[in-house]
Amino acid sequence: MDFPLVFRPLPAPLSKKTIQAFRKDAGWPPGGDAPGGSKPTHGKVQWVTVDCRNKMIGIARLELAPPQFCYLSDLIISSAYRRKGVGDWFMKNIERYCLQFGVPRLLLEPRDGTREFYEKMHFVADPYVGGFLKKDLNPFQRRTLALSR
Repeated sequence: MDFPLVFRPLPAPLSKKTIQAFRKDAGWPPGGDAPGGSKPTHGKVQWVTVDCRNKMIGIARLELAPPQFCYLSDLIISSAYRRKGVGDWFMKNIERYCLQFGVPRLLLEPRDGTREFYEKMHFVADPYVGGFLKKDLNPFQRRTLALSR
């Protein structure tokens, strides 16, 4: 990766227009949970982004429910930056962010074509919730990730 990336937790939800633009770029159908989500949540909703040279190139919606889990959805990297390591970098920073809040587990429901990416990031099938993947986070990972920047 030859470009500077910045992980940014947002102080407010993304606009519906921004979310829809990312969804369209990803080939996802319009609609969904935006902004802040229309379905009931089990924790604090936090949008995070990855920026490159002051341009937003990736988004993710985190539903933080410490101390149990973080539900991850709407993780989208702009098509121009896919398959360049940005998604891996973003996921590692999301994990580190969750660990700061004492969240030991990530849960998600992979979209078509994304399962392989998440399995590469060490997500496994959740035995309790069909169709979902989970990843138990290592509390010592925070230090490891900080050293690997």
